[in-house]
Amino acid sequence: MPAALVTGTFNPPHMGHVKLIKSAIEKRDHVVVVVLAAPHDRLAANDRARALLQDCVAEGVNEAAMTIVHGYESTPYDPGNSAVAKSNARVIEAHLRHTPPVDLLVTSETNGDEFAKLLGLHHHSFDPDRTQVPVSSTQIREDLISNWHLLGPGSRELLAIRAVFIGAESTGTTTTTLAVQSELMKRQGNFATTNWIREYGRDLTMRKKEQAEAMGLSEYAVPWTTNDFVEIAIVQQQLEDVAARTGGPVVCCDTDVFATIIWERRYLGEKAALPMPGDSQNRIYFVTQPDGVPFVQDKIRDSEELRISMTREFEDDLISTGRSWMALDGSVETRVELALKAIDAAMAQAFDFHVH
Repeated sequence: MPAALVTGTFNPPHMGHVKLIKSAIEKRDHVVVVVLAAPHDRLAANDRARALLQDCVAEGVNEAAMTIVHGYESTPYDPGNSAVAKSNARVIEAHLRHTPPVDLLVTSETNGDEFAKLLGLHHHSFDPDRTQVPVSSTQIREDLISNWHLLGPGSRELLAIRAVFIGAESTGTTTTTLAVQSELMKRQGNFATTNWIREYGRDLTMRKKEQAEAMGLSEYAVPWTTNDFVEIAIVQQQLEDVAARTGGPVVCCDTDVFATIIWERRYLGEKAALPMPGDSQNRIYFVTQPDGVPFVQDKIRDSEELRISMTREFEDDLISTGRSWMALDGSVETRVELALKAIDAAMAQAFDFHVH
């Protein structure tokens, strides 16, 4: 049996799209999805396609029942213009050359019948009044935060701001991160589910300390290895991804893979092997400063003297890799106020879908 076709910009993907795709699968068992982005859109076509697939799978869609192709199209948006519609249909047909054959177009659009004729397909109209998921991509683009709950896990992971707090030991990093999370949650709405990501490296440090104590050895007798830092990087990223998929518009991260690499270099020196990850446009770093913060020894921290050199190392690597960051010092209240201002500015920019 030929497959059904669903096509659009999916900018961004949302739960209404998932319902549309599930309806198409009910009609034909298999669906071909064509994701087309404009060349200057903020969200890349391949990122939308990946997020859409994750959203569908999370809602019980069998990945084998979907074929997703993506690309870019310069056809202007001009509803009712027959020449534009014909050009759009030609682009879609070109993307269908290497997919399973289709015979049915499934849409929620008022012009679905006419567009299906241009493609030589039958048409099935699904929920044109948007009663099952009362939202459109246009509404979400206009107010992403208020409509955050209508995004699937893949789209949340793609769009969420990562507020990453890093710093040398005993500089108030965890205290500040938790305080920022608390203030965001007080905003209620979709911020009520703001997630905080713990530092997995600290968990592993405690485990190594317990292993040494069980063997009657010094806490430094169980050495750090490359495999330890690989484990930290993998688990830290997994924790972050899960938090982004399940939480609100901002994820509060008490470290990340970038910081893990710097700590690996601190402990292993020339033996450090982890590659530096690429930067993300939705990631902002906060470096907690040691100024005025008393050093508190919790039995797993290094010496107080290392705080200044490690702080400089974080800052140097942020600069050399082109990452966006700001320094946080002063009281916890001052740090939180500054961080929230930066996070709000980051959201205003990252959640603006208009082409500039």
